[in-house]
Amino acid sequence: MYGLIFIVIILILLIISGIRMAKEESAKITSFIRDSFGKASRRKLTETRKESLKFNLDQFLSLKEEGDYLDELTWSDTGMEDIFLQMDNCLSSAGEEYLYRRLHDLSCTTDEIAHTDKIVTELYDDESLRISLGKALHELGFVKDRSLPEYLDKILSTDRILNPFFHILCDILYIPAVVLTFIKPVVGVVFIFIIILLQVSSYFSFKRKADECLSGFSMIMGLASMGKVLPSGGDSETGKLITELSDELKKIRLKTTFSALVINSGSNSTGGIFSMLFTYINLLFHFDLIAAQILLGKIGASKETILKAYEQTGFLDMCLALSSYRAFLEGKCTFCRPVFKEGATITIKDGFNPLLDAPVPNDVHNEGGILITGSNASGKSTYMRMIAVNAILARTISTCPAKEYEGSLFAIYSSIAVNDSILKGESYFMAEIRSLKRIVDAADKTGKPVICFIDEIFKGTNTAERIAAADAVLHYLRERNVLVFAATHDHELTTLAADRYDNVHFSEKIEGDDVLFTYKLEKGPSVSTNAIALLRKNGFPEEVIAKSEKLCASLDSKAP
Repeated sequence: MYGLIFIVIILILLIISGIRMAKEESAKITSFIRDSFGKASRRKLTETRKESLKFNLDQFLSLKEEGDYLDELTWSDTGMEDIFLQMDNCLSSAGEEYLYRRLHDLSCTTDEIAHTDKIVTELYDDESLRISLGKALHELGFVKDRSLPEYLDKILSTDRILNPFFHILCDILYIPAVVLTFIKPVVGVVFIFIIILLQVSSYFSFKRKADECLSGFSMIMGLASMGKVLPSGGDSETGKLITELSDELKKIRLKTTFSALVINSGSNSTGGIFSMLFTYINLLFHFDLIAAQILLGKIGASKETILKAYEQTGFLDMCLALSSYRAFLEGKCTFCRPVFKEGATITIKDGFNPLLDAPVPNDVHNEGGILITGSNASGKSTYMRMIAVNAILARTISTCPAKEYEGSLFAIYSSIAVNDSILKGESYFMAEIRSLKRIVDAADKTGKPVICFIDEIFKGTNTAERIAAADAVLHYLRERNVLVFAATHDHELTTLAADRYDNVHFSEKIEGDDVLFTYKLEKGPSVSTNAIALLRKNGFPEEVIAKSEKLCASLDSKAP
């Protein structure tokens, strides 16, 4: 009798403690959502998570046409991986995956972009809605390895997780064992101990086989559980989306007394006192393994509904993260919504690269090609990346790091950070040719305005052929109405292409041993050099500096 009272007291204390911890967790989540708004994300991705995002992206892009997505080289050239990590304040794996895909997706229509902007703007303006939606999204949370679609495929390819009758039989044996303790206490206790030993020792073996399915069930039920705490939908666009999502989630609530036990199962289970309690219950009774087999047959019929709800959740979570990113950009410099125009044209006012700690804004206005000259480290590549990032973010998330942005619905390509490849047996020049060839192909095949960014075109070969080939390629691209931004050190090229390309440059001042950069764009081709000055600034021997200056003066005097 006293033992029963003791157990009841322990259970009451556990419940009270669980409620208190739930309230503390809720307050902690609220504080996190509020405090992280407008700040760069500090999330670090594991290699496994990166692989999962890449797998999810590849599945998505397999259905896209050329020019409708950002290819791997352009993504790398423009620093988009770091920008993705900078804005990844998502609260669930669904949002993170949606954001990663969206930043690659160049197929969105102006209506889709405007719809995204509407949702992001509403969340940006309404802190209460951000917090209540964020707390609901936190219910789904993050996966440690695979995404829900991957888990779902695994679940649906499984005919049987295990035979539940063994586990049910072991659970039934507890009844006579408990009865026996009242008749022969010692024998009954030994019997219970043997059953517990059998259950615990077999649990981990069975669970390893079922873990992927259990993790998938956990995510599906976490998704359904999220529907219970979503804020009420209103008349706003965001409210309508929340109402629609809530209706979808009601369809996937699996009516079973064992569902709660599976929520805290698998490799993606959350912590907390209730999770610990469920863990011990499952160790003793294998309820999660029994429930998994019962639920297996109910998932297939709900697959499309589950995937649709997961996509809707991802979109809302992405928009929540983007509202925070807009506040981050505003704190750094400013942000704007893009205006889209017909034809190959782009205009940017006070554009900047959000990855820089102290960016220097610059303008862009061009309906043709631009050749960018300037000495080393003066800002040519940074300027091109700024334009590319603005074009990408305008096209994907309707949020530009600039004061103003007008441009076309571009297909976007770059050839900036080309590298040779030992593994492929490919020289730098061959890698550069392949990189430029895909831009030439895009000019002929995509059927939409193309904007491209090329750094030091054909620098992997000799001067005469480099200039001749570069001029021919640049001429070919302009004939096909491609908007080209190309950086070069070849002053001959600026003269040859002057009838088709505007010339702009970045300059610097040399004061003593210091090289001071302005990072502001100026009209016309560059006339300055700084390579030898940079040698001196970085401590090269004076003998090297003197010989360089003498030979350079000699070569300049002989130049045509």
